[in-house]
Amino acid sequence: MLKNTAAALSFFLFTVPAFAQTFALNSYDAAAIPGTPAARPHGPAPVTPPGAAIATYTTDETFTFESQAKPAMDARIAALQAAGITTLGGRVVPAGNDYSFAIDYVPTVKDGAALPPAVLVETYSNGASYWPSQSAAAAMNDCAADFRAARLSVVGSRTEDSGANGTFSVDYLVGDALPRAPQYDVKFRTYTGGKFTFENEAKNNIPAYLALFRQAGVPAIRGEAVPRPDGNYAVRVEYAVKAGKEGPRPQYSVVRYDGRATFPFEKDALAAGKAALPLFARAGVPPLSAVSRPAGNDYSYSVDFLVQNFYQHGAVVPSAAVETYQAQETFTFEQDAKKALADKTSAFDAAGLTVVGSAVTGQLGSFSYSLDYVAKAGQSAPAR
Repeated sequence: MLKNTAAALSFFLFTVPAFAQTFALNSYDAAAIPGTPAARPHGPAPVTPPGAAIATYTTDETFTFESQAKPAMDARIAALQAAGITTLGGRVVPAGNDYSFAIDYVPTVKDGAALPPAVLVETYSNGASYWPSQSAAAAMNDCAADFRAARLSVVGSRTEDSGANGTFSVDYLVGDALPRAPQYDVKFRTYTGGKFTFENEAKNNIPAYLALFRQAGVPAIRGEAVPRPDGNYAVRVEYAVKAGKEGPRPQYSVVRYDGRATFPFEKDALAAGKAALPLFARAGVPPLSAVSRPAGNDYSYSVDFLVQNFYQHGAVVPSAAVETYQAQETFTFEQDAKKALADKTSAFDAAGLTVVGSAVTGQLGSFSYSLDYVAKAGQSAPAR
């Protein structure tokens, strides 16, 4: 019996590896032993809400005394709050030998917040050169009136002289079509406009510029007189808007239509362009201005008009466009082609597709015609 027990013990000690090793309690690490996952109840995964971002609003304004900086800071806090921005207090800070201030604020607003608005300041220039230069001012005023008729607020306009000729530009506000998101960024932007000989003139016009923005629903934070590169002065307005992550998406854009008709004299081409403006208005696309342009040895015209932009699946779809209809038939005599063009124009107009331009082309025995019409999204041309 003793021999059998000894033999069995010898077998286990020398043939089974687990028992052949030296065993010590401190040779094993509990972390190396895989754990058994604990059973969890069914339900949504835990979510840790992100912390609220905080930004600091600063200004280049300085004050000689700390007692002057404090009231200015309080007034700025009130202006930011009126713009729909959540402020978190401010502090007076040294600025060299003077004082300034800084304000902490939340740089985002939730979806549905009315303020600040989502707007852009855009600049329009038709690129035309007017002679004499005073004619540019008349064209500028007409164009600014056209923007207002389209219910877009004008915040500034100007003419520039180039010798005897002149050009003009119009600055206007347009909505920013932000994609739907839980929250949007708050942005502080500036607009500089006006031309004044003296700094006091610019300062006296600050309230007028602030009023232009505020009347358009854009919270103007402050205004100041600033020097221009030409030695004159301008007014700079600081305002607040909300913006998305994908860049600006203007609700309206300017589109140019090049007329087909040609004229031996430039004045006749410009007159035809101006005569076409009411046609665009009748088609429901606000016209802005008409210009003449060279067309070979003759002249033609172009018309700039506004279209609304629809942003769908990463693409921009305009609310309207000028399409071309080319007649398939030919005519022996030009007069017959003109009559067919008039009949086709009436058919298009009756279908709600306003014809804004046309032309008869060809030679004896082979005349044809084409017409340009305004088609809105979803419309189609009449059957040919």
